[in-house]
Amino acid sequence: MEPKPVPTDAIVTDPVAAEHYNAALESWGDRLHSAGARLCRFFQRTGMPGVDFCPEGNEP
Repeated sequence: MEPKPVPTDAIVTDPVAAEHYNAALESWGDRLHSAGARLCRFFQRTGMPGVDFCPEGNEP
């Protein structure tokens, strides 16, 4: 699993460092959400009980 981006002390005093960290964190969260959604849809397709709703995606 991809680890969450680690903040540095620079994000407190450097606006550019803070923006880079925020962008990295947002991208990481998007990838994590997409992976979870893919797993949900996989288990839904295999007929796993209790999987009633999954986010839509682009893969077949």
